[in-house]
Amino acid sequence: MTAPLTCAQVDARALVERYVADTLTDEGGRADFEAHVLVCPRCQDEIRVAMAVRAELAPVTTRARRGQRVWPLGLGIAVAAGVAAMILSRASERSTRWQDLGAVPAAPIYLGVAVRGTPVRGDSLFALAMKAYDDHRYDAATTGLRTALVAGADSAPAEFFLGAALLMGDRAPEAGAAFARVIALGDTPYLGEAHLYRAKALLRQGGGAAALAELHAITPNSNAVGAWARALAASVESRMRR
Repeated sequence: MTAPLTCAQVDARALVERYVADTLTDEGGRADFEAHVLVCPRCQDEIRVAMAVRAELAPVTTRARRGQRVWPLGLGIAVAAGVAAMILSRASERSTRWQDLGAVPAAPIYLGVAVRGTPVRGDSLFALAMKAYDDHRYDAATTGLRTALVAGADSAPAEFFLGAALLMGDRAPEAGAAFARVIALGDTPYLGEAHLYRAKALLRQGGGAAALAELHAITPNSNAVGAWARALAASVESRMRR
């Protein structure tokens, strides 16, 4: 039996990047990585942000089809996030000043939550709502998550993915309110992402300064959420100076 993976080994072997790019094979340790992700909120965050960054880069790489561009496996997500932010900052001039920076091409990834010792009815309703979310049925997910919250579902994931479903349904004010409720819960695994996606919701509403405050509220660190927030903040600040 092999020892469980550590986050340091995940970083050293670029397992998140390889997993998101679907190049991590069974022989390369895919099963071990998936077992690690199930119990590691940090790596779950890395995967969610990597998927979002990859989605934002996709239109650019499609336009550059002559010599198909493939990100090298060793390219850190932090670097990719910086590139994504630069691409966003040069988006079509037909966009409003902030709305393009508020784009979310891919919904935050749901990777499951820990099962409580004594499940409540809200837990099963949450699972049903997240099935709709995974199927991109965001209106159904919104209704289901609100019902799950009333029935006692864990507030942090339910409010976070309610905000995500509302954001994907282009309901930015309601999404921002849901993310604010996650932030008010304090130190949960969703805190950094809630600030990040609330900033996205505020940008869609034209609130550059308010969005920047949310991005600056994210604790500086080396993970993917922090890197993406810094890159997006730099784009907002650059646009403010124009």
